[in-house]
Amino acid sequence: MSFIKALLGICQTKPLSGDLWSLEGDKVRVKLSQMPEPLQKGGAIYLKGQGLPGLILILRAEDDQYLAFANRCTHLLGRKLDPVPGESMLRCCSIFHSTFDLEGNRFGGPARKPLTRYEVEKSDGDLIITL
Repeated sequence: MSFIKALLGICQTKPLSGDLWSLEGDKVRVKLSQMPEPLQKGGAIYLKGQGLPGLILILRAEDDQYLAFANRCTHLLGRKLDPVPGESMLRCCSIFHSTFDLEGNRFGGPARKPLTRYEVEKSDGDLIITL
């Protein structure tokens, strides 16, 4: 990540189109089977808008497990997060680069609190995230 992007808090992870997910009460349904390209292992997308209480980061881990987190670093500016290529961790998209393990625990950097992690299950080819 370049210094300028980190300074501005610009992440590599892109949002998922709103027609590929829906909010149903306290659950989010992500239509994996309708995505134009499958999410690659180690890759991530995020959800925004449509009544969500905040941004949600969805990661497909190297072990093929899907994980979901509040997409907001717990450090001062609350910047979005990106997966770290080739490693099982998330990194804040700020110049300070707080890092977190895939349980949401702080690994390094100035953040002091863990990330909020949401329960994820698969159902009929979709992901169900409980907020």
